[in-house]
Parts: sequence; C-alpha cells; structure tokens
Amino acid sequence: MMKLEGALFPWRFRVVLGLLGVMVAAISWRIIDLQVVDRDFLKGQGDARSVRHIPIPAHRGLITDRNGEPLAVSTPVTTLWANAKEMQLAKEKWPALAAALGQDPKALAERLEAQANKEFITWCAG
Repeated sequence: MMKLEGALFPWRFRVVLGLLGVMVAAISWRIIDLQVVDRDFLKGQGDARSVRHIPIPAHRGLITDRNGEPLAVSTPVTTLWANAKEMQLAKEKWPALAAALGQDPKALAERLEAQANKEFITWCAG
C-alpha cells in the first residue's frame, strides 16, 4: 500500500479506494450477467416487444369529385416482399409460391429470374 505521510485521515483514502473497487466489481458483474447469463431471456423479451405480425386494415373508402364520380377506390390488397437474392436459393419452392399467389408458375419464374440481382422485390395481389 501507499504510505500516506502527512494526511489527516489516511484511512479515508483507503475506504474510498475500497468503495470504488467494489463499485467497479459490481458493474462488471452486472455487465457479465446481462450479456452472458441472461442473454437468451433478454433477447426473447426484446423480440417479443418488436417482432410482430399485425394486420392493418387500410380501407379508406371512395374518393369522389364534386359531381360524385369516383376518382379513387380503396380495395384490399395483399402485398408480399422478398429478397430476390434469397429467392434464387429456393427455386424448388417457386411453384408453391406461384400457387399461393394465384399466378402462373412460368410467369413467376421469369419475373424472379429477371429480378435476380435486386435486393428487394414486391408483389401486390388483389
């Protein structure tokens, strides 16, 4: 230990140093506890709060002009998004996707091949 000559309260320095050491140890243990021990639980809790499938009905009705003629009609539409590069890795599932979308498998395969280099593709089916 250091020799504290001339200090009024040499024990006070040692107590403060000891308390700082205890706090560093407590914070280190808490970091390890959160990052290693409780990792799976906390990851599950985070996913439960952010990863969700929530249908959002967006039926806005009819937009008409001053004479009552329809300008825009809101219709329910199903929209699908996909990563085209990942779709290329699962070509055996394309017929099932075409059946689910109600499209011709050959036309869907041509569209996916044409967009193979894109990162994001979308389909709208109404």
